[in-house]
Amino acid sequence: MKRMGNLFERIVERDNLRLAFSKALRGKRDRLDARAFASTLDENLRRAADDVASGTFPLGRCRQFVIHDPKERVITAPCFAERVLHHAIMNVCEPVFERWLIHDTYACRIGRGRVAAVVRPKTSEH
Repeated sequence: MKRMGNLFERIVERDNLRLAFSKALRGKRDRLDARAFASTLDENLRRAADDVASGTFPLGRCRQFVIHDPKERVITAPCFAERVLHHAIMNVCEPVFERWLIHDTYACRIGRGRVAAVVRPKTSEH
């Protein structure tokens, strides 16, 4: 596999972090943690970039809750700042990963998913 350079620097770029914030905000605008993050956006993005660059970004700040749809499940959701970082990483790394994935990889890919995997025509290569 070819080595890609400058991924880390691209992840913590201001424009990438702003894009990541807007993606993380989708469907979360009414949540208190999202509003608090947005209220001091520039400071939060600068701090996130500094913390990632220094290796001190706090990970594992999650909240857990139970849903009952259709059975009981415990859901662990990352804090809003971690959601922003997840999007920042994927903004940069997803195009790189996409080039190397085999055709039959469906999970977590745009335009693919479990339905596409189920309806995919079977081949006799196996």
